[in-house]
Amino acid sequence: MLFRIPRNLFPIASRFLADSNRRVTKHLLLIVLTAVSVTHFVSANGVLRWGVGARDTGSAGAFGGTDGDAITAIHVNPALLATLPDRQWTLSSRYLRGNSTFNRGGSASSLQDGEGAYPDFALAWRPKNSDFTFGFGVSPVSALEANWNYLDAAGGIGGISFGTVDHESRFVAIRLALAASWQINDQWALGMSAGAVYSEVDFNAPFIFQTNPALANAKVNLDMETDGWNPSFEFGALYQPSAEWTFGARLKLPVSLDNDGRAGVDFSAQLPPLGLAPTSPLAEYDARARVELPLTIGTGVSWKPASKWNFGLWVDWHQWSNSYDTFKVGLSGGSNAQINGAIGSGPTDRIPLNWRDRFVFSIGTSYQVSEDWTVRGGYRYGKSPIPDELVTPLNGATLEHTLSLGVSWQRGDWTLDLAYAHEFAETSKVGQSGYNAGEYSNSSLDTSIGHFSVSVGKSF
Repeated sequence: MLFRIPRNLFPIASRFLADSNRRVTKHLLLIVLTAVSVTHFVSANGVLRWGVGARDTGSAGAFGGTDGDAITAIHVNPALLATLPDRQWTLSSRYLRGNSTFNRGGSASSLQDGEGAYPDFALAWRPKNSDFTFGFGVSPVSALEANWNYLDAAGGIGGISFGTVDHESRFVAIRLALAASWQINDQWALGMSAGAVYSEVDFNAPFIFQTNPALANAKVNLDMETDGWNPSFEFGALYQPSAEWTFGARLKLPVSLDNDGRAGVDFSAQLPPLGLAPTSPLAEYDARARVELPLTIGTGVSWKPASKWNFGLWVDWHQWSNSYDTFKVGLSGGSNAQINGAIGSGPTDRIPLNWRDRFVFSIGTSYQVSEDWTVRGGYRYGKSPIPDELVTPLNGATLEHTLSLGVSWQRGDWTLDLAYAHEFAETSKVGQSGYNAGEYSNSSLDTSIGHFSVSVGKSF
């Protein structure tokens, strides 16, 4: 595996004190953006989140681009704003619980703290006698965290092992967006949303250099925390030729997440094999982590053959091959002059990812049981974009199958939605690992996640 480190083995007090103000500001910002303190994150279907709000989750995303509430409109297809009442707000929360088992050499380990919750919020309004509808929303677009504790296999130069230690990785992206739709005529609507994505990319793990010429195969303790703001743009269209048929489409442009922060590296275990003996094995660096949310193109249709029945189909294509080809860990401005003299002041590395482009299919239905109650269900499938040889416990949460159920209650201007979804996949098996040192050869990973979502909305 690439990224693993026990926090208690690398407590750089000076770095913590220097970064304390930035860390407090960052965490306060997250609370302000999401209205509650976010706990541990677990995500599936790769990096991108699916199911925005309980209504969308209940049908496995099958109606995400053709029918939805304010949250779905702003973060799936902004053209849907044209179909909403004059004014509407929606507040949603999702609780997740993940179970994952990593097996290597007959030894099994389980994911730690595999649960958490996060909210969504959206507001939509239409000026009187206007063809335009506007919206504002905040929602996580990715929330992935892996916390493990297992035996670190021998690797690196000289066959180093840190023993049984914690292995942690975290990627969180939260999007704030303003959106607008234009009702061109009775059949056509166009929409656009523009916003900013706040993201964090953190690693706390033993790290084996992959491509750095001077350090390839060297293993160090890496503790890196980065964050940043980056712009994002999304577009949507809606076509309703009749009361029975609705067609939708969306385009999500790639989002380059260039995050800056600090990193601490402990070279102590690797220095003897390298023949180095500096006064201190610790070094601090300015850090940059670059990752990209992929280009996404989606289209779908909903069909209402009867007044109570509705069927939906949605297909997304994600261009993973362009955005998740490599992951760059950029280190510069090293603080240890002796280590700088041996390997330079910026031991940057690129980690191969080699993700593949993938289609994701969602199919679902809803049935209006009575004037107040509607039930829905759906199925979602997307083949993992991660090559088998590059699966590790910290990146293997890509689940291929999802089954979901939901129910909605509406009375007057109020709406309540509940949904449950279960994600699962075949056990991921790694024969010969594609990473240096082959630490994850002959291993397997089995993961499943349960979601419970609730949304409350009001038209006013």
